[in-house]
Amino acid sequence: MRNFIAIVAVIVFSVVTATGVSAEEKGNALAEKGYVGNVGMSVTPCLGLGADITTSHGYSFGNGLWMGGGLGISFTSDYGIFVPVFTEVKYTFMKNDKVSPFLDCRLGCMTDLDKTFMTCTPGFGVDINRFSIFTSASLWTGGMKTFNIGFNWNF
Repeated sequence: MRNFIAIVAVIVFSVVTATGVSAEEKGNALAEKGYVGNVGMSVTPCLGLGADITTSHGYSFGNGLWMGGGLGISFTSDYGIFVPVFTEVKYTFMKNDKVSPFLDCRLGCMTDLDKTFMTCTPGFGVDINRFSIFTSASLWTGGMKTFNIGFNWNF
């Protein structure tokens, strides 16, 4: 578990460094009304070792509430490749601060183009300027559960 957390920390640090976003630049993306998108990556020790790459696009109401939809690709060592398609809602509590806790939830499906599973994925995390670090639990139809930890870049 320590190695897993260390790998995620290195990935987050690398992305922050590579994009060159400083604290003086834009703050929380959910502080302003209008379009907000994100792209992110998460890893899971469930279903063998897995990784998800997702993108979401939607509307920020300017009060910390954001709603949108997205899709991605999910790689699992035990079950192959899945395609998640989902709607998402997110609320950040301190929208005007550079660091703010948030809650979110994704509702949708995962498919490997043979079988389709409905999913509900509540999560929580911290927004740091334009980045989000999160953990989530995905509940699949059929009783399967997965746990993810990851990050998003919000633009």
